[in-house]
Amino acid sequence: MGSPCHISGSTPRLFPQDKDAAEYSALSVIAESLAHPQRTLLSVFIQGATDREIASRFFLNEISGRDKDSILSFLGDWVTVLKKVRPAACPDIGHSLRRNIWLRDGGRCCVSRVGDGKKYDGSLVFISVLPPSLFRDDGMAGNGRLSKIVAAYIGETKLQNLRSFMGQDFLLADRDCSDQVILLSPRIFEHFRNGRLSLKRSLSVATMNSARYLVQVRNFVPYTHVETFHFIALENKAIGLASLPNATLLEAHHQFADALAWLEVSEYMKRNCDLSHNLGLGKSMSSTEDFLTNKSSRNQWHLQSVTQIFRYIWGQTPVFFRAFAYKRLARIANRLYGYSGSDRTYRLPFNLYLRVAAGNWASKHQAEFQSLRLVEKHTSIPAPRALDTIRFRDSSFLLMTGLPGEKIGRMIHTMTDEQLHAAVRDLKEYIAELRQIPNRNGSEYQICNALGGGILDWRIGDSQREELRFRDEARFNQYLTYDLPLGEDARKLILKSHSVKHDIVFTHADLNLRNILVDGSGKISGIVDWECAGWYPEYWEYTKAHFTVRHTVRWIADVVDQIFPNYRDELQVEDMLSSMAPSW
Repeated sequence: MGSPCHISGSTPRLFPQDKDAAEYSALSVIAESLAHPQRTLLSVFIQGATDREIASRFFLNEISGRDKDSILSFLGDWVTVLKKVRPAACPDIGHSLRRNIWLRDGGRCCVSRVGDGKKYDGSLVFISVLPPSLFRDDGMAGNGRLSKIVAAYIGETKLQNLRSFMGQDFLLADRDCSDQVILLSPRIFEHFRNGRLSLKRSLSVATMNSARYLVQVRNFVPYTHVETFHFIALENKAIGLASLPNATLLEAHHQFADALAWLEVSEYMKRNCDLSHNLGLGKSMSSTEDFLTNKSSRNQWHLQSVTQIFRYIWGQTPVFFRAFAYKRLARIANRLYGYSGSDRTYRLPFNLYLRVAAGNWASKHQAEFQSLRLVEKHTSIPAPRALDTIRFRDSSFLLMTGLPGEKIGRMIHTMTDEQLHAAVRDLKEYIAELRQIPNRNGSEYQICNALGGGILDWRIGDSQREELRFRDEARFNQYLTYDLPLGEDARKLILKSHSVKHDIVFTHADLNLRNILVDGSGKISGIVDWECAGWYPEYWEYTKAHFTVRHTVRWIADVVDQIFPNYRDELQVEDMLSSMAPSW
């Protein structure tokens, strides 16, 4: 997810607790000196190392002056190493070795199982897991500077093992170097080369001619989709003629894969920056933004008018006809637009979205409908417009408008620090607006959904089945701790948090990387998925923002923790309680 620029003051679990540790010092130096993606690319050297403390001490010794020039010099050498370890196609291997490898892998890509039929000189690519020239130049030979960097990263023992494996020249006809080569389709090769895909040895028992690997995927670059394969089995179908790809080489590639993926991100962002500069986009941004702001205001006025007209006309249509239309549209939606990411949500023509559920979910749809109406009435937040919700027989439906943009989770890897800072500013304003929405539902329950009914919250499993609402925060706290095996220390920690009286405010309650949309420039274009919205204690927005993305460090440290500088005690308690109570 990337390395953050905010380390000091961020959630404690994200970084080493010992501030005197070499790792903490190294990451702090990098964070203070470099912007994303260079910061992330160099941080991988520390965080992806076999021994983080050894790598950190090596890095700190190499930049003893800790000036930016020495840090940039080290980054340049690290990038050089990564370019050298990128897997490479090997078109010049001998005819016999090529045939034997093709037979070993059954004429199919080792990952996707795409086949070449009976042609071992077809479209499949013969790939050196690590380039055969890796240890031939001065920097990587012997005890050169680049070799020392690799040793600090993967460990001296692994480096020596690699040297012994890579010592054979598979261009020579009398050498069996089939264990250095893997057969891949062109598409999988691009993924493998750029670290988007790597193979991690499974714990299951392996033999000389059979091994099982976990396929780890990294979708960092926007619009570059890497298929999910989970586990694959490598089987030697040419025993005696060839050997399986060597596990040590695949392990080395796997360890470098994160860094290779971030190298691709760095190259992608540089190309985009150069393109923007060449097109002169930076000079006209101010006038463009003014134009887009005015255009957005006009579009908003038109959208509101059209929405109101549609609501009125469609609302006069008989319920049975609307239900029939919704069912038909849901059936063809996936064929038209593909899977939306949810089994209950369908994309429809005219940028509309439809939620479909069983009839007993109608109250949840009605609450989300009301939440969207409140957001539309009281805020400037770019949220979907609620158009219709009905229950007919055993089904419930909610129709709403869509919003432009991509999920920020797909874009954050290639967003600059400035773009993330802008997102923080916008989100702060939107959350402040949310908290000003008055509670006029007439309910005697303070913690409830937009209609005064039971909340829906993925942190609280029973909310999906029961009508959970609470008269005050004290009763809410009692519910959160009910029947949990709490020791004395845990109770003291909970008391410190739960004894604080919090304001009860309107809350989205599911602000995560999937529910925030951004446009091509990284500006927030929408906030979606309001089914959990309602009135909660003021800290709930913060702790829920941590709930599903606890290990996405850059998002947490540079966005969530910056929006909410307080509530650390509440977060510690919620982390503990949510780990004890199942969310299903």
